[in-house]
Amino acid sequence: MNTFKLFILFLTLILCINMGLTGCMAETHYDGRDIIIPNAPPASFSEGMQTLIEDEIENSGIPGILIEVVTPEWTWKSAAGSSSPLTGEPANPDMRFLIASVTKSVTSIAIQKLAEEGKLDLADPIEKWLPDELMDRIPNGKEMTIRQLLDHTSGIADYDEQSINLEELHNPDVPVPYQVSLEQGLSASPLFSPGTNYTYSNVNYILLTLIIDAASGIPYEDYVTRNIIIPAGLNDTFIQHTNHIPGPHIRATMPDENGTINDFTDLYILFDRGAGDIVSTVSDMNRLHQALRQGDLLRNESIADMEKPTPQSGKTGYGLGYTTTQVSPPDITVQGHTGGYPGSFSFWYYLPEKDAYLTYDLNSIGSAPNAMKTIRSSILQYLKDTIPDKK
Repeated sequence: MNTFKLFILFLTLILCINMGLTGCMAETHYDGRDIIIPNAPPASFSEGMQTLIEDEIENSGIPGILIEVVTPEWTWKSAAGSSSPLTGEPANPDMRFLIASVTKSVTSIAIQKLAEEGKLDLADPIEKWLPDELMDRIPNGKEMTIRQLLDHTSGIADYDEQSINLEELHNPDVPVPYQVSLEQGLSASPLFSPGTNYTYSNVNYILLTLIIDAASGIPYEDYVTRNIIIPAGLNDTFIQHTNHIPGPHIRATMPDENGTINDFTDLYILFDRGAGDIVSTVSDMNRLHQALRQGDLLRNESIADMEKPTPQSGKTGYGLGYTTTQVSPPDITVQGHTGGYPGSFSFWYYLPEKDAYLTYDLNSIGSAPNAMKTIRSSILQYLKDTIPDKK
């Protein structure tokens, strides 16, 4: 190496030290196509995957997608389309979004952590934890257990989500509290005797937050933040109980029957406490899934219990706030949860056959009812074909 090159190297080192190394580290940045990261995937994967999501977004009528894939060897994160059809702002993979019902997995983790701490048991009757005045309004309540709330076999009906969302859309400064959702569900109950059938109901998870409040001695929001969000290192994840998402975020937009695009982003989510009230990013959600599957949040026996489907759920494969199901096409097993909110649909998956993690969010259901299924199948098929099987 000649003297000039040595001088340049020395000068660069001095500049790095003076800048606290911030300017000399390998940066993650968005170049309009994908994220450049140190453990990048093969170019053939990233280029093919980027082309796939761009084509799928264009063909589906869905404005945009945020996506990240994590394997033992590399991570790929990207976006396509726009963050909002109203503004045309490009989607950026670091944007936050409403994870909707993926929140249920977080609530389930919280309940199981409390069980591991010896503060409750999944076989506990819910009357042990809920106040008498509430129990008096729960049909068959004395026959229900915590586990039956977790796996949706309680027989409690759901609330009218569409009416509540429209109410908040037209009155954005007036939050609908979770008590309204709770009363709607209880008024429409029972659907069946506890343990005899399966019906997905957000109200089950609202009740679980009240059990978390009682068993932990602190509000559900604080328990989740202290015991899940912070330990898992989720820096862009929080429980959303205001009508504004701070920082860059994808907009939750959806056309109504007249073609008018409604924006559901800035609504209070108080009505969905513990069932759909968390905001996050694709990277944070994959980080959460890794922390779960690698045993950083729960013991192995708790994870095994969580992922075991209840027989009543059938092909849905629903366990304790977590699903195990076979997606066909392309005939691949996925574990995790999905989340739907007006104008936003999230997929949070672990692929056990590949030991890979996949999170993506779409900011509309698009113009075709089957668009989301088509995109999911296309993405999973590509991952099945290009990622080696787990060793």
